[in-house]
Amino acid sequence: MGTLLYFIVSFLFAMGYILLFNVTELILINVLFWALFFVLGLLSAFVIFLLIFSLIGYSIRSIDAHNMKRHRFVNWVLRIAFNLLNVKLVVTGKENIPKKGEKFIFVCNHQENYDIMAIKPVLKDHPLNFIAKKEVFSWPVLGHWIKVLGNIPIAREADRSAAESIVKGIKLYQSGIPMAIFPEGKRTFSNTMTQFKPGAFKLATKPKADILVGTIYDFPMVFKGWPIIRQKIYLHFHPLLTHDTYQDMNTIQLSDYVKRMIQNKLDDYEKTLKS
Repeated sequence: MGTLLYFIVSFLFAMGYILLFNVTELILINVLFWALFFVLGLLSAFVIFLLIFSLIGYSIRSIDAHNMKRHRFVNWVLRIAFNLLNVKLVVTGKENIPKKGEKFIFVCNHQENYDIMAIKPVLKDHPLNFIAKKEVFSWPVLGHWIKVLGNIPIAREADRSAAESIVKGIKLYQSGIPMAIFPEGKRTFSNTMTQFKPGAFKLATKPKADILVGTIYDFPMVFKGWPIIRQKIYLHFHPLLTHDTYQDMNTIQLSDYVKRMIQNKLDDYEKTLKS
């Protein structure tokens, strides 16, 4: 519905430009102008959309991670964004997602900056907060929303400030908020993983939390052929890894175990989709 509204507004902008410049005769040059004005209409609607999104974001002063209204609104916006990108997200393992109101720690491989934008709307029943690199908190428009939703910045370096971010995440989880983290700590821009940081799993081991493991595949393909070619990207949720299952593992063993889970699914995707 939101995507349809966006295109209606874009069409109205385009018609306004056409009437303004009096391009009405269907000769070749005017057809080109019509195409140009339609693109201008799309851009104008997008700018208005960003301004409204920004104004709503900056009108919110307090940070309340429990406020599901904010999360629902952002999830709605993110779904519209991915529809406009002409991307189909194929999700499997939805039956493994904890029910509404249940706490968990979500971990996943990390491929692109927009991984969170695709994952969060799927977990729409949960006020999921991410421990994310601190740079994203200074992004225009989105940066402020990242803050007011209660997400936690973390430095790339494994220093004291990074450890403090994990502690904040644990406290937020203990207050009832599901948390998420990318154990790689950086994007890979591919379907190949880098080394996991075992320290990331303290987010789960310290509060004895259940872990929801996700695998994403082909996320770097989003802009390949856009807007003509529609790309498929994939997200799989593994069976919940309960604390009883991993309680005898240390963080290094747990990190290796989860990485193997994700790698097995990546291999499965590679075998079934690329063969």
